[in-house]
Amino acid sequence: MDPRLPTLLTAPVSPRPVIEATYLDVLVRDGLPAGTGFSIALPRGWAVERTASAAPGPQAPIVPLARFHPGEPGATGAAEGVELAVWAAFLPREMHGADWLRAWMRSQGYRELDFRQAPSPTGMMGDALAAGRHNGALRLHRLLTVKDGDLLFLIDGRMIQGGMAQGGTTDHRVMQEIVLLAAMRFRLAEPTGQTFAEGFEWTELKGTHAVRFLASGLWRETPGGDAPPDGASLVLDHVGPDGSTGRGSLIAVLGAAEATAEAALAAAAEIERTTLAKLANQGFALSAEADLLAKERTAERSLLLHRRKARRSGPQGSTPMTVLSARIALAEAGGRDGNGTGQALPVCLILLSPDEDTAFEAWAINRRAFEIALSTVR
Repeated sequence: MDPRLPTLLTAPVSPRPVIEATYLDVLVRDGLPAGTGFSIALPRGWAVERTASAAPGPQAPIVPLARFHPGEPGATGAAEGVELAVWAAFLPREMHGADWLRAWMRSQGYRELDFRQAPSPTGMMGDALAAGRHNGALRLHRLLTVKDGDLLFLIDGRMIQGGMAQGGTTDHRVMQEIVLLAAMRFRLAEPTGQTFAEGFEWTELKGTHAVRFLASGLWRETPGGDAPPDGASLVLDHVGPDGSTGRGSLIAVLGAAEATAEAALAAAAEIERTTLAKLANQGFALSAEADLLAKERTAERSLLLHRRKARRSGPQGSTPMTVLSARIALAEAGGRDGNGTGQALPVCLILLSPDEDTAFEAWAINRRAFEIALSTVR
């Protein structure tokens, strides 16, 4: 990153007494579509314009809800020309707010200057600093996301920025502090409390023993072919809005119980090796190298997560793919079947997806579905 360019402000710079004297929490609900009202912290002297005519949906995926700006010459941010907008976006499929934000910035032609992700109960939220052109001038944006069910709210602070490459910091820090405080105190007036944008259901792998995980009801389940002795397998296909497949698949395989977690992990590794070999026979060219993304060991489970590059051959040529594979040993003690045997169950989850450069939306949906399955398998 160019050190002359601005970066994300991660904490307010004004003293607490100044913030408490300057900012008010404002409820914005009247005049907005049902379910989109919110409260937000704004500097004193700011004005609000409600801009939404209808709630977001399939026909209008994103709508501006309100615009905020200094209504008095002496208000905080007036000299810098700061304004703030809140948007609402409809999510037809579950994905991280951070992935949605990256796609939004690309669609607007913004240049990403700085980006971070923050965990939340509804996924990873995005926080970005970006630059774009507005009426021929360079405009700096601070963008943050908040997700509730199938609605994603975008807090968009912006200001016309001159001489950004020369590293002037005062102006953009004023704007960023306003947006940061607005986001920190942003609350939905009528939250649904729903975690996902689409329905996720418990899906079971049942052999001699059984495990289950959450999977999208919009993915199509098919038999998974050969299962290990005493085990089970299935394949879930990402189905597009038009019913088409080929957008990604999740393979889940359960093996026979082992006496220890180490033995179960070894069994999961063998399941992974066998499954990847079958994919190679089906036209997938898999990289021999795998990046270790995560390693976990708790009383409940042990896990190794890897990422590989791949290519899939087809009538239209070769498609770049990403393969995520998780080897899992689940502790069976305490009676997954009620008898407290103390055994460990080997499980392998494999995601096949177009890579993010080829089909970013499909990748974002697939990655989120895989992570939900991985975090809920039990």
